[in-house]
Amino acid sequence: MTPAVAGRVALVLGNANYEHTVPLANPRNDAEAIAEALAELGFEVYDGFDLGRAATEDLIRDFSRAAGDATTAVLFYAGHGLEVGGVNYLVPVDAQIRDEADLKFETINLTDILQLMERENRTNLIFLDACRDNPMAGNLARSMGTRSAFIGRGLARVDTGVGTMIAYATQPGNVALDGVGRHSPFTSALLEHIATPALDVEIMMRHVRRDVMEQTAGQQVPWSSSSLTGSFAFKLQEVPQVMPDAPQIAALASPDPDVTSRSDVAATVQDAPSPEPTPLPLAVPSPVGDDLPVLAAPLSAKEIAQRSQAELNRLGCDAGVEDGIWGRKSQGALERLVEHAPEIAQVALDPSEDLLQRMEQMEGRICPLVCAVTENLVGDACVRKTCPTGQRLSSRGVCYTPQTTTSRGSSSPARSQPSCFQFNGQTFCN
Repeated sequence: MTPAVAGRVALVLGNANYEHTVPLANPRNDAEAIAEALAELGFEVYDGFDLGRAATEDLIRDFSRAAGDATTAVLFYAGHGLEVGGVNYLVPVDAQIRDEADLKFETINLTDILQLMERENRTNLIFLDACRDNPMAGNLARSMGTRSAFIGRGLARVDTGVGTMIAYATQPGNVALDGVGRHSPFTSALLEHIATPALDVEIMMRHVRRDVMEQTAGQQVPWSSSSLTGSFAFKLQEVPQVMPDAPQIAALASPDPDVTSRSDVAATVQDAPSPEPTPLPLAVPSPVGDDLPVLAAPLSAKEIAQRSQAELNRLGCDAGVEDGIWGRKSQGALERLVEHAPEIAQVALDPSEDLLQRMEQMEGRICPLVCAVTENLVGDACVRKTCPTGQRLSSRGVCYTPQTTTSRGSSSPARSQPSCFQFNGQTFCN
C-alpha cells in the first residue's frame, strides 16, 4: 500500500445491511473500493462499513481531528439518504425512523459533517452515492401527514463554502441506481477516473457524468456543486526519471588513465551516490529535454470564461461581451447551446476546459437566430418590421393606427354682440 501523503485525509462510509429497512446490494462494495483507491493515492483513510449511529459518530470524530492540519479532506458516502425540508440526512444501518422526531436521534445530519470539514481553509471534496430509493421515506411521509411534501426524492442541493465541491450520484431530487454489477454506476465511473494522472477533479466529474449517462441510458445524471478556488488532482503528473549529468557518466565515455579495467569503472559508478529525482509540480514544463512532452500551463478561470464566451458567440448563442465575467447572459447562452447540441450533455452552467475544447471542435452556427418581436428574420439577419403609411409599430410588434386626440382645454364662451342705444343724439354701446 502506498504510504500516506502528509495533508491528505479521507472519511469513507458504506452502509448496505440495514436492520429496519430494505438492504442494498452495492454500497459496502463501493465504499471498500473507494477506500482502497484513496489509500493507494496517499490518503490517510478512516473507513467504516455497515456502522450504527454511535460507531459512525465516533469515526466522524476521529476523522475531524485528523483533518485539522490537512490540506485536502475527502468524504465518500454510499447508502441510504433522506432529504426533509431541504436538509440531507445519512442513514446508519441501525436507524429506525417512524416519525420526524427520529431524524435527530437516528440519522447523521450531513450539514454537521460539512461544517466540521469547512472549519479550515483547505480543499474539501464530498462524494455522495446516497440517492437510492429509500422505503423509510414512505413511513416518514405517512407520519408527517400534510407536511409530507417536505420530504424530497433523493438528496437536496447544498450550498458549499469556499474551497468545497460536492458531487451527487444524480441530480437533486432524483433517485440514483444501485447497479446490477458489483458497483453502482456512479462509483464505477469514479473508480475509472480517480487515478488518472494530472486530471483536475472538476474535469474528472464531467468524465464521470458522461460515463454514468451512457451506462444508464440517460436515466441518471451525476451533479456537482463547486466553489473550488484552485485545481486539484487525486494523482499528480508522473514525471519520467532522467539520470542527471555526473562525473561518473563522463568516466564511462573517457576512462581515467588510472582506471585499468571495466570492473573498476563499474565499481566507481556503483559506489557513487544516486541523487534523488526532484518531483516537478503539476502542469509545469519539464526542463529535462526537448524530446519529452511539455505540459501547458492550465488556463485561469477568467481565461476559460472569456474564451468560452467567444466560442458561444461564434456558435450564434449570444453570450454578450467577452469579458471573462460568467453571468446570467453567459449561462443563458450555454443553455441555448445545450438545447440545440444535445451531445454537449452539460448539466452545470459553468465554463470548463473540457467544455471549451468541445465547443472549439464545433463548426457553423448552432443556436438559431432569434429575432425580437419588432423584427423579422430576413436571410441571416433580423430586420425591423415596417408598417403601412399612417400606422405605427407597437412594442409588441403589431401595427396600429394612432387615434386623433382633441384638446381638452376649456373653450371661452362666444363673445356676444354689443348692445347699443342712443341718448341725446349720442350712441352708447355695452
